[in-house]
Amino acid sequence: MIITISGTPGCGKTYLAKKMSKESNSRLEYFDLNKYIKDNKIYDSYDKLAKTYDVDTKVLKSIIEPTFRNEYSKNPEMEKLVNKTINIKKFLQIISKISKNKIEGVIIDSHLSHYLKSDYCIIIKTDIKNINKRLSQRKYTKAKIHENIESEIFDICMQEAKVLKRKIITIEN
Repeated sequence: MIITISGTPGCGKTYLAKKMSKESNSRLEYFDLNKYIKDNKIYDSYDKLAKTYDVDTKVLKSIIEPTFRNEYSKNPEMEKLVNKTINIKKFLQIISKISKNKIEGVIIDSHLSHYLKSDYCIIIKTDIKNINKRLSQRKYTKAKIHENIESEIFDICMQEAKVLKRKIITIEN
């Protein structure tokens, strides 16, 4: 099973992905897509002003998607959650229960992961106050914090995932 976790920076993607891996007794392997992009220089350039890497998502897909198996699977418990919103605690309980059925696969963590084909695309939502606090703690510039808060308000990751026709599960954190 391939699960992508996407959302605005500071919403809790990495926390959820690592927690899911732990709850599944590591049957769901954690994969940090942002680290992979940086380590393998899968970006066009680095924007010093915005402090971001410019990534061509088509190139990213062509490199990453063949790494994982091409056939996608369905899980009855996960299927019940598609197009629904659930809180993070209840979702982790479901993952723990599913893992007893020998769930296996990978969790791809990144604000870009929704561009990749997957069995399920989890979009994490959180209050903009949380994003502001978390990104301030990470020493993001005020402009970058504002840009990410706007992304959360306008639901950019969710809208892009819908356009790409992903099987979306929304998690409130």
